[in-house]
Amino acid sequence: MEQVISILIVEDEDIWVHNLSLLLENFGFSVVKAVSTVKDALAAFSACDYDLVLMDINLDSRGGGIELGKVLHKMYKKPFIFVTSGDYHDVKEASVANPSAYLTKPINASSLFVAIQNAINNFSNNTGAPEKVAEENFSFFFVKHGSRYKKIEWKDVVYITSQKNYVSVFNASDKAEYLIRSSLQKTMQHIIPKSIHNQFVQVNRAEVVQLSFVNEITSDEVRTNYRNFPISESGGKELKNMLKGVM
Repeated sequence: MEQVISILIVEDEDIWVHNLSLLLENFGFSVVKAVSTVKDALAAFSACDYDLVLMDINLDSRGGGIELGKVLHKMYKKPFIFVTSGDYHDVKEASVANPSAYLTKPINASSLFVAIQNAINNFSNNTGAPEKVAEENFSFFFVKHGSRYKKIEWKDVVYITSQKNYVSVFNASDKAEYLIRSSLQKTMQHIIPKSIHNQFVQVNRAEVVQLSFVNEITSDEVRTNYRNFPISESGGKELKNMLKGVM
C-alpha cells in the first residue's frame, strides 16, 4: 500500500514555512512538523516520523543549518534539501554536510517539486547533490511504496484515475498502479509538469490519459493497449483537438 511522503521543515521565516506547506500539500506530500531553531530541529530529528527534510542553510546564524545537516546525514541517514539564497559560497560550504539537493530562494512550485525528486533520487543512489543547484528535470517522480521509494518516468504513465482522496497512476514499465494523495484537479494543475501538460487529456470526470498511449477513439470510448476509457462529450472534443495538434 502506498504511503504519503512526509516532510519536516526547518525554517525560521514564517512566510516561507507557510508557502512551503501550501505547495507541499498541493503536491500530495505531508508536512509532519515545522521548526525554526537548531534546538527544536535536533529534537524533531529524533521525535518525528519523516522521509525528507527541507532545511534553511542559515538557521539561527550563518551556516547553522550546515551543522544540522551533518548530524542528519551521520546519525539519521535521511535525505535533506538545503534551502539557499543562491550564494555559491553557501553551497560550497554546505557540501561538507552531504545534502541530497539544493533549493534556491525565491522558491516556486516547479523548483520545489524537482528538488524533492532529485533529493530522493540522489539519496536512493547514494550520491550527494552537486555543488550547483541542479537544473530542473521533469522526466520522473517518486511515490512511497511501503518502506521504499518507487521511481516513475512520466513517459510511462498511461493513465491517472481519481479514487476518493487519492489518484491512481498506472505505470506501463511494471504494469502496476501507484497512489498519490491528491485530487485529479490538483494533479493536473500542480503535479504534471507544465512542459508535458499537453500530453495528458482528461477524457471523463475521473480519468486522464496520456496521448502517446491512445490507439483509437470511438464515439464513446478511448482505447489503449492496457484498457479502454469511457469518454465524455467535452473530453472527446478536447482529445480530438489535442490529437490534431500532434499529428
